[in-house]
Amino acid sequence: MQLSKTEILVLEQLANGNKAVKSLAKALKKSDKQIYVTAKRLQNKGIIERNNEPKKTTCISLLLQLLSKTPNLAPVLSDSGIAIFTAMLRPVTIKDIMNETGLKKTVIYKKLEQAKKRSLVRKNKETFEINDKLWSSLREFLEELKKYEAKIDERIPAGSIIYYKNNDEIIFSSKEELDAVKTAFSAYKDYKIEILTITNYYYLPKKKLAKKDILKHSLYIAEKDMSIKNLIFIALFYAKFKKEFKIKHQIIMNLNAVLAGKAIEGYPTYQEIKDRAAVYGIKIK
Repeated sequence: MQLSKTEILVLEQLANGNKAVKSLAKALKKSDKQIYVTAKRLQNKGIIERNNEPKKTTCISLLLQLLSKTPNLAPVLSDSGIAIFTAMLRPVTIKDIMNETGLKKTVIYKKLEQAKKRSLVRKNKETFEINDKLWSSLREFLEELKKYEAKIDERIPAGSIIYYKNNDEIIFSSKEELDAVKTAFSAYKDYKIEILTITNYYYLPKKKLAKKDILKHSLYIAEKDMSIKNLIFIALFYAKFKKEFKIKHQIIMNLNAVLAGKAIEGYPTYQEIKDRAAVYGIKIK
């Protein structure tokens, strides 16, 4: 969810029962036209109805409660604010936030400076996290928003499964044939590793993906679906192009341990990987 400062100010007014266009315009010192345009954007985002009535979802209700009891949050939450603070539901570094949101360091630091003035975040050495003691209601809203956004996204068809997303990109699966870039297990066939899947794995926006991207997307999928089949094919793709990869990830570390002969619960055995590798002519040392 990304909201402009004006959109948040309108929601703050709605939270306090002010729904008439002229009344909103007067309160916010905007023209009627500006209010109509802002309301239309909020309707398109699925936040309010045509009569300026907020949608009755848990996520939106929590946001309105937050805005009602805590005024002047618009500068902090607007634009990239919600995405940045959602990333801070757990202790994270600046680099973690950059990776999760796709935002530049300067943008993140600017929001953190605004947040510090409201004691919204707390810092522990190199990590940042929501200040629960003062902002438990913000955490509650962000957690509900994260669950909601994990299931839907306007960029993809309803019923798709989302494995990773930020403002710039999304990895998902769908049984439909879509105008999107096939990635992860659906792209392995381009590298002579044919896999029969019951769904298609996609990446947006459309662009040419490197092998390292395809591997990274496979890992996002495995994080949510840690099946033996998925792990075997990740091991094959990784082993085939190992010299080209420089990637640190727990799944890769565990697969390397398996390939070295170690048994790890929940992972395929060395022999299982070796037997499947032989089918594709991939050498496993």
